[in-house]
Amino acid sequence: MLNYQWEIKRGDLVKITSPDGVEGGHSYGIVMSEEPFADQLTLFPAVLVYSFLHGLARQYYSYSVQIVSAAS
Repeated sequence: MLNYQWEIKRGDLVKITSPDGVEGGHSYGIVMSEEPFADQLTLFPAVLVYSFLHGLARQYYSYSVQIVSAAS
């Protein structure tokens, strides 16, 4: 079994990619949640990100978020 650890934290600047391409490529945002959400109902870990494109916080899954600059 593969053990995957996602090193993301509050304040990280992230690049958000849309898996289906609907949002026109990519945008950027800031991670708002303290740690990734992971429960029995969630297949993939997710974080709350304030999207600069949309102007609001949305939940994004690990496969659509890439860390650009880590918070110190």
